[in-house]
Amino acid sequence: MTQDLYNYRIKNNYEVSDMFNENKFFFSPYPLLVASKPSSPIEFKLNHSCIGKNIDSNNLNTEKNNPKSFIHIHQVIQVILAQEKHKVVRQEITEGTYRMTKVRLETHIASFFDHTDLRQINMASIQRFIDFLSDQELSTPTIVGYIAQLRKVLRYLVEQEHIAHMPMFPKMKITQKPRGAFTVTEYAAILRLSKTLRHHVFVWDKPDTRFHIKPEYRSMPTEMNWLIRFMVYTFLRPGDVRQLKNKHIEIISGKFNYLRLTPPEIKRHKAPTVSLPQAVNIYKTLLAHQTAKGFGKPDDYVFFPEEKNRLRCLNTIGWLFNWIMNSLGIKAGPHGADRSFYSLRHTAITFRLIFGGNIDLLTLARNARTSVEMIEKFYASTLSAEMNISLLHSKRRV
Repeated sequence: MTQDLYNYRIKNNYEVSDMFNENKFFFSPYPLLVASKPSSPIEFKLNHSCIGKNIDSNNLNTEKNNPKSFIHIHQVIQVILAQEKHKVVRQEITEGTYRMTKVRLETHIASFFDHTDLRQINMASIQRFIDFLSDQELSTPTIVGYIAQLRKVLRYLVEQEHIAHMPMFPKMKITQKPRGAFTVTEYAAILRLSKTLRHHVFVWDKPDTRFHIKPEYRSMPTEMNWLIRFMVYTFLRPGDVRQLKNKHIEIISGKFNYLRLTPPEIKRHKAPTVSLPQAVNIYKTLLAHQTAKGFGKPDDYVFFPEEKNRLRCLNTIGWLFNWIMNSLGIKAGPHGADRSFYSLRHTAITFRLIFGGNIDLLTLARNARTSVEMIEKFYASTLSAEMNISLLHSKRRV
């Protein structure tokens, strides 16, 4: 078989805004390289060292041999993204992880170091970058994520011998800010209001600004109440709800009644989970409702199946839930923590810790498709003494 051989060069005249267009995310082995006129035969291999050798006028290896040259951030970003895309193909990372990497590299990192020779980056310039991110009002965990991507850039320079070693990084104290869960009283109020608001139309009081919610979703849907309860009884993430189809759910009846859920993989978790018994009747009611509307087939989405744009669906659900929280005045938690639709997952796990008897953290973590460490750090950390007052007041039997 004859193999066509080309020289490859980096295409630098990209638009940063392109990264927000999902149609731009190709699944080609080398999505960021464009072919130029073939000259001498060059073997094209799938590894990062070959990427460097195949770059034409922008070859980073040329700059290594020329101390007066300038190593530009955009050149290295293109190479790193090509490597990351290979990891997606090898299923080492998810497409979502790749997109997050792309966003962080091509926004704040690219803009801050746009006029910097990367060989001149040191601890002082990294500290200025951290300060720059702080000025954007980014949270500490988000800043740590940007620093992780900057490390990839500098690690590549070390591998290619453009710099002798990694510069020192400033130490950062990471302050975790768990999403606030709802108390039992707040959760009951949310359920009551989600029923009361059914078919009520939201009044938009800002006519001079664009209302981004589709007209059919500006009144509280009937299924919103079912969705809220379903979340608490299944421990799902909002991202699971967006992708959940009827074929991912199996009703199990017997000694124990529950739903066996096998949603698509998320955050490297793909094991089936089980629901609490209450989720069975909720799902049966919802399925009958969707079937009456012409949906309910295995490949139909469980919630809002008529909305094919699932990102818009999730955004709409978040907006509807904010409508409920703002009406109740519970958008912010007691300590100022902002609450969102994701807080229902936090509530589900917290309720199990309170009312689940002697459930062990490993069982709970695996069923919620998370880790014991995450349970202890983000969920158990918010429990108060009053929540487990029955344990505190209990007496040991002799």
